[in-house]
Amino acid sequence: MADKKKSTFMDVLRPFGRVKGFYESVHAYMTAHDIQSLHMFYVLFFITLLPLFIFSIEGAKMLGVILILLSPIWLFPALIFAIWNLWIDYIQLQFLSDDAQTPQLYELVLPKNITKSPVAMELFLEGLLLSQGTTTGFDVYWKGRVQPWWSLEIAGINGEVKLYFWCWKRFKEHVEAQLYAQYPEVKMIPVDDYAANVDIDPKKYFTWGCRYKLTKEEALPIKTYYDYGLHENADKWETKVDPMVNILEKIGLAKQGEQFWLQIIFTKSKRDIAGEAEEMIEKIYKDKTPEYPAMDGSDEKVQGFPMLLPSERAKVEAIQRASKKPAFDVIIRTLYIAELDKMDTLRIQSIGKMFAAYDGFNSLAAYEGRGPGGDYPWQKWTMPNQDKVNEELVRAYQLRGGFYAPYKRPSITLTTEELATIYHFPSRESAVPGMEKAQSKSAAPPINLPT
Repeated sequence: MADKKKSTFMDVLRPFGRVKGFYESVHAYMTAHDIQSLHMFYVLFFITLLPLFIFSIEGAKMLGVILILLSPIWLFPALIFAIWNLWIDYIQLQFLSDDAQTPQLYELVLPKNITKSPVAMELFLEGLLLSQGTTTGFDVYWKGRVQPWWSLEIAGINGEVKLYFWCWKRFKEHVEAQLYAQYPEVKMIPVDDYAANVDIDPKKYFTWGCRYKLTKEEALPIKTYYDYGLHENADKWETKVDPMVNILEKIGLAKQGEQFWLQIIFTKSKRDIAGEAEEMIEKIYKDKTPEYPAMDGSDEKVQGFPMLLPSERAKVEAIQRASKKPAFDVIIRTLYIAELDKMDTLRIQSIGKMFAAYDGFNSLAAYEGRGPGGDYPWQKWTMPNQDKVNEELVRAYQLRGGFYAPYKRPSITLTTEELATIYHFPSRESAVPGMEKAQSKSAAPPINLPT
């Protein structure tokens, strides 16, 4: 009897699951085609009301009356929700405006020879898994404290490529300790922000940018340095294939009058990646577990053993390895700025394929950007003004914003292994055009030199 009740209850919930799946599919399509949620809301709202106005004016009136009568039920919670969000944004902006959170950009000057694998960068990143000051509700909901975030950046400006790291000044010593523990020869030098005073006047400059999203479930990892074999035989880099060199090469193509920026901001993630990975692995095994009729002739089914293909076993292994790694919430964005007579549309295409070398069980795809004039005629009316979009992208880039007001953006979740694959220091064999390296580590001469 209990089983019958459970079955009936699940039957009632099943339509809601289908509706949820439908809206998730619609949202995925909108994101993939850069359709704004607000515009789609208007479209769906009017499509919903249209049958009432066509077939039943009385029904439309009745709907309005019902909404008004039920306003004490839905209006008050909506107002509370809006006021609460405004309060959180206000106190967080107050906290971020304090002198203790003064930001600073540092240039990372590399030595002539880098022999360490991306494992060293992963260890450096693990040292940045901080949630300082956000341990109590009083800190979060009254003082507005937020956990620190960081930014790894590459800038190609007028043919010169440089690597940068951004953080709050008060974390400088902590970052240096973590960095020098893995890369004692790397220099971390405070510099002026290259993005602070950029001119994006559309009459003088062409500007285009985008963010990146994962194309599949976040529990599925992208192709990492582990898959490329960069974690072993670090003394034989000449035989290795480093996917980051592809990114540096693209950024290094920026010539005089062009600027090509890549920014990766990240903070400690609170998502349960291990739980999501476990659910995905269970689903993979369930889908590949055959069922056979019972031997006693009843209608029951007997499950056999999972029958995974080699590619599916590799997927399970990759998910399991990723689930054991710490994770960051990440926002990746790129910007291309060029004088109008120096603009090259091939740069935009290279932005779209920036992370093609990381395509594995998951991949990174560009969105929030579109070509000049839009891809389709109707985008002139359905999409926001491109100059305004570019202005917001540049402003968010300058503030290294994305996790908090005023430029909150959806983030993706990447493990330390994935992030270290995307951004690490290239080896001595990586001859990237426009990328200068320090000749050697500064050190005092040996004391036993002959005189």
